[in-house]
Amino acid sequence: MKPIKLIISAFGPYAGKMPEIDFEKFEDKGLFLISGDTGAGKTTIFDAVCFALYGTTSGVFRDTKNLRSEYAKDSDDSFVDFYFSHQGKEYHVWRQPAYERRKQRGEGVITEKEKAILYTEGETPIEGITQVNNAVKELLHIDDKQFKQIAMIAQGEFWNLLNAKTEQRTEILRTIFMTNGYKSIEYKLKDRMDNSYKIKTKTEDSIIQYFCDVSAEADSSLSEELTNLQEKARRSSSAWNLEEILEIINRVVEDDVNNLDQLQNEINEVERKLEEYKKELATAETNNKFIRRLAQLQDEKEKLDSEKGNFKKLERLIERQRKATREVNPIYAALQSKKREILKNEEQLKKEKELFEKSTKDSKEAQAKVIEAQKHAPESEELKKQIDKITDEAPKYQQREKLRTELINLEKSEIGISEEENNINVCETELQKRIDELKNQISTLKDRPAELIKNESEFEKLSDLRTALETVLMQMVPEREEKIALLQKKQKAFQKAFEKYEEMSAKRMQAEKILDGCRAGILAKNLEEGQKCPVCGSTHHPELAMLPDESISEDEFKILQKEEERFREEKADKNTLAEKAKSSLEQFEEQMRVATLDCLENDLLSFDCQAVSLDELVAMAQDARLQVKGKLDENSKTQIAIQKDCMKLEEDEKSLEIAQGKETDALKSRKESLLKEKEAVSSKKVECIALLKSLDNLSFENWKLAKEEKDRLSGEVKRIDGKIQEATEEKANTDQLVAKHQSAVKTLEFTLNQQQSDEESIAHNLDNIVKETEFRDIDEALEFVVPEKDISSNEKTIIDFNQSLNTNEVQLLQAQKDAEGKKMVDEEEIKSLCDSQSAVVETVRKRANNLENRIRNNTEKMENIRSRQDELEKARKENGICTRLYNLVKGTTGNGKITLEQYIQAAGFDGIIAAANRRLLPMSDGQYELFRQADSLGKKSNNFLDLEVLDNYTGHRRPVGNLSGGESFKASLSLALGLSDTVSSNLGGIQMDALFIDEGFGTLDRKSIDGAMDILINLSGANKLVGIISHREELMENIPQQIRVEKKKDGSHISIDLGV
Repeated sequence: MKPIKLIISAFGPYAGKMPEIDFEKFEDKGLFLISGDTGAGKTTIFDAVCFALYGTTSGVFRDTKNLRSEYAKDSDDSFVDFYFSHQGKEYHVWRQPAYERRKQRGEGVITEKEKAILYTEGETPIEGITQVNNAVKELLHIDDKQFKQIAMIAQGEFWNLLNAKTEQRTEILRTIFMTNGYKSIEYKLKDRMDNSYKIKTKTEDSIIQYFCDVSAEADSSLSEELTNLQEKARRSSSAWNLEEILEIINRVVEDDVNNLDQLQNEINEVERKLEEYKKELATAETNNKFIRRLAQLQDEKEKLDSEKGNFKKLERLIERQRKATREVNPIYAALQSKKREILKNEEQLKKEKELFEKSTKDSKEAQAKVIEAQKHAPESEELKKQIDKITDEAPKYQQREKLRTELINLEKSEIGISEEENNINVCETELQKRIDELKNQISTLKDRPAELIKNESEFEKLSDLRTALETVLMQMVPEREEKIALLQKKQKAFQKAFEKYEEMSAKRMQAEKILDGCRAGILAKNLEEGQKCPVCGSTHHPELAMLPDESISEDEFKILQKEEERFREEKADKNTLAEKAKSSLEQFEEQMRVATLDCLENDLLSFDCQAVSLDELVAMAQDARLQVKGKLDENSKTQIAIQKDCMKLEEDEKSLEIAQGKETDALKSRKESLLKEKEAVSSKKVECIALLKSLDNLSFENWKLAKEEKDRLSGEVKRIDGKIQEATEEKANTDQLVAKHQSAVKTLEFTLNQQQSDEESIAHNLDNIVKETEFRDIDEALEFVVPEKDISSNEKTIIDFNQSLNTNEVQLLQAQKDAEGKKMVDEEEIKSLCDSQSAVVETVRKRANNLENRIRNNTEKMENIRSRQDELEKARKENGICTRLYNLVKGTTGNGKITLEQYIQAAGFDGIIAAANRRLLPMSDGQYELFRQADSLGKKSNNFLDLEVLDNYTGHRRPVGNLSGGESFKASLSLALGLSDTVSSNLGGIQMDALFIDEGFGTLDRKSIDGAMDILINLSGANKLVGIISHREELMENIPQQIRVEKKKDGSHISIDLGV
């Protein structure tokens, strides 16, 4: 990557769009300098490059928030536009930070979101933050952190580059040498090893579970044999012999199948007998039901016949109630209602006549009141004219009050302006004093950020060391104790099994000896001299064998042999478990020793670990933990103090920038606006006095008095007009009441005559209907009036009774037919026989179901075990292969504790160090060379990329962290150049044709600067750009090509000097 052009607009301290920086003009010499005052924005140029490419800034203490310039106008856009070439192709990336600005029209703010566009020669532009970031990483093959380490040494980070931990260097070397594939191999092998082990263990557990779920008949000859094998499987947690397991299951299933066939014949016989009992019971229940039904219907007929007389009387009563309720009672009710209406209207007519007389009298009195009120109407008109005059003058009263108030306020404003002038003078003096104080504080704290970086690096190392020690003491020590206890337990179990085996072996040998004696005695018992011996063939027998006192049979001897073999297998199993526990403990103790040594041999501690036992190492680790805790506490206190100073420095720099810019400008602006305000107040005061003079001839002193008089007059007018209105309304109301009551009297008289005529007609009709219904008089008829629901209820009762008579007659005929020729039978006796036989059937069926379930379960378990057989063998084979390969790649097969990826990276890093030493030796006059720590390989894997420096003057090596500031800068610069050389020569994907250096030269003497300059000049040229930020005069004198940054009140500005 080689820069071509950079355009900055409203970014950082730069107010508007700056002149473009054309890096191609620096190509002749290749080396250029960026100079300017502190805080002017020199580093912001590098920030802009890094932000354009990756959306981040270059330094540790810089973030991407608030990147918009505080000096920018609302109309200025904030962005960075960076042009560069890479591998013969040109690109340019445009990126806008997120920021807020005021609206150009109206009030409020507009939030501009971060945007990014990558333009590629001959291709479609790529838009979007994530898309552009990914495209740049893919193009350059490095991320922003790696870019800063390869192409840019940012302010305060040169020390980090040199003192980076192995973990940090591993990440960048993984990209450079593309070793992530080796790491992936390790992860993949670990996954495959773990997965195959899990599959193997899971498959064995599954097979054992299936086998343990197999069951046999308790009294079967196979039950004991099956139980013993299942117990053996549980103890060993291993499927040791699948053929033996499958064979015993198959025998159990065959035995159960034979038993099931026999049981099925028994089921058929007991079920046939049960069906016969059920048929006999059903016939008995049906006959008994018909006989009971006939007796019930005969009893019901006798009861119905006894109730017929009562229902005849009820029919006659219902007929009388119908006539009284439905014919007489409605006419009688109408007559009573009409009488009540007549009485009510007579009372209403009397009341309306009285109201008519009263309303006529009230109307005459109201007419007299109207005449009296109209006499005061002229007085009301005169008062209204006076009110109109005061109303017309109201604005002038209000204007005079407003002018008087305004005059008072203007006089107060004159006093306030005078006080404000004095305050501004005091603020100017205090601001200048504060600016001087801030400059002094910044000068005092300027070195604290570098101190913080060094302190944080030491804190990280201490924290990692504490974590490692905690792992050893809190996890590995208890785990070791558990493994020791487990080994002792396994050894005791083996010893016990061994003693049992020895005892049984002695018994077997003694029995064998007795058996041999018995065999020889039996052969010699009938052997005569001259007869061939069946054992040796001899015909001479000087001493014949005798039968021993003790004897043993062949079967008893075979039992002892089987017992001896069982104890031998048990002894072997226990020995295997003990050996596994011992091997596990030894491997764990070796891992624990390595982990403990890694902690104790750390550069931060000083322990002698040669020829020390593991227990002694643990004790030393406990002491080391206390030491690390003390150092961490001390480091934390120091870090807090330095952080406070760094925060104070940042705050002071911002405060100084604001004080010299915004606050100074604000005071000047206040002064100018105050002068304008003073002139405006004086002019307004003169105008106000003149207007007050023109309003002296009003009727009243003020609007308050005028308004009081107006309110008094308005009240009098309202009183007079109100009396006139009240009298008029009263007269109209009384006239309406007279007309209303007169009309009501006429209407009621007509209605009353009509109702009296209707009453006579209804009474005549009532007499006629009483005679027609055969009642003596109306009183007798009213005695038979009942509610309609009572009549309906009685009618329904008669209908239901008649229906019951008919139904009983039909059902009785059918019941006599059904019961003909049948007798009662004892059902309980037959039911008892059915229940007894059902219990027999249920018992036999349950036995058969249990047997079928066991056959089905055992068959299923046998098939499941067979289906897992190939899977188990495959898992065992793959686990063995993966375990061996993983240990090889992980670096745990020999004495060396370095992984395959670490080995590759160490070799590549040696090449980077060699390239760095080609720069460092001439720069340090041959005094210093960089080396990777010589004892890291084969011993520890967490510091194999740590650096140390050889002092050729003394012949001693020491950590790079002990170098002085100037020496550190030389070493870090050399390392950065070596890294850049290696990247360019080894990988075509990563190509860096530019190197940016921000500060660090301030720690060098004149001679060291000259040495560094020679190297940078030789490095730079048409193929490589080297940019330096510094304010050292030696560099400003010796580097003609410069970008000068000038700090002003309205923001910083850029100018280019090509040294021509």
